[in-house]
Amino acid sequence: MIIIDPGHGGWDPGGGSNNYFKEKDLTLKISDYQNKRFNELGLPSTLTRTSDTTLTPSDRLTRIQNLGATKNDILISNHINNGGSGGGEVIYSIRGNNELPQMIAGELNKGGVFIRNVYQRIGKTGKDYYFILRGTTPNNAMIIEYGFADNPSDTNLLVYDWPNLAESVVKAITDYYQIPYTVPKQLIHVVRPNESLYSISKEYDTTIDKLKKDNNLTSDTIYPRMELTIKWKKLFHYVFQSF
Repeated sequence: MIIIDPGHGGWDPGGGSNNYFKEKDLTLKISDYQNKRFNELGLPSTLTRTSDTTLTPSDRLTRIQNLGATKNDILISNHINNGGSGGGEVIYSIRGNNELPQMIAGELNKGGVFIRNVYQRIGKTGKDYYFILRGTTPNNAMIIEYGFADNPSDTNLLVYDWPNLAESVVKAITDYYQIPYTVPKQLIHVVRPNESLYSISKEYDTTIDKLKKDNNLTSDTIYPRMELTIKWKKLFHYVFQSF
């Protein structure tokens, strides 16, 4: 089983927030996407929260335990960093090894994330420093920091390419399990400034009418950060080349 933990939630927006997103919202988007993709690929997965719910550290650990987590499961806790730096990190439990964390970091790097570190952090008692790693059972437990909310380059990537970053983790885990990877049945395209339905239709070799139909649009007007569903006949070739 793959347990996906969207960091923060409820009254806790998370420190990795800015004018474009709150950490709690973006981690839930990423986590929900990954959960759907794992189910699509036939991999059992579940979420610690499915909505904007407040979870204290104790609540979160109890929820993971009640999900039936075992040492053979995978736990990924999704986060956005903050603090005047840049790049992604994977922090993994001292119970595990760096094989899967390095695979995840490698796929994120292919997706455009500068990886600043893949590491373990040990607390004063000799156990994992972070409670989500220290207080849970899976040996393959890790925190994924997708970038820094106060870094303009990271923010741009997180705003417009978060679906690709979420997919990178999915790809790494399927490779780790050595199961066949198949591309998504549909893509999420986050509209960038100055894009139009015409330019997007050309990018994906589809039509404006199909884009409007698939997204229930009643006009040609779109706006930056709007999320469009892309379904078209050449999807397989496009995504295959991307990965």
